[in-house]
Amino acid sequence: MFHNLLLQKHAYSMLCYLGLGGQELILIFLILGITIIPQIITIVHIVRSTLENNLKLIWVLVTLFIPFGWLVYFLAGQPRE
Repeated sequence: MFHNLLLQKHAYSMLCYLGLGGQELILIFLILGITIIPQIITIVHIVRSTLENNLKLIWVLVTLFIPFGWLVYFLAGQPRE
């Protein structure tokens, strides 16, 4: 019990040190959700698609390393079936 309280106090003091409160954490989680969840969905779509393997690799790299690369894939690179 004491160990758990100590960890909570340490985490709280770390957030205070960084200047992060509840609203900032909610904003961070929203931004991460808006960017990471579409990336995961896009990568699953790419892997399941009928593209050639080298094109799959290129699109996965584009999705991972270019900001909003997942949007580029759905607008331009998605194979038409």
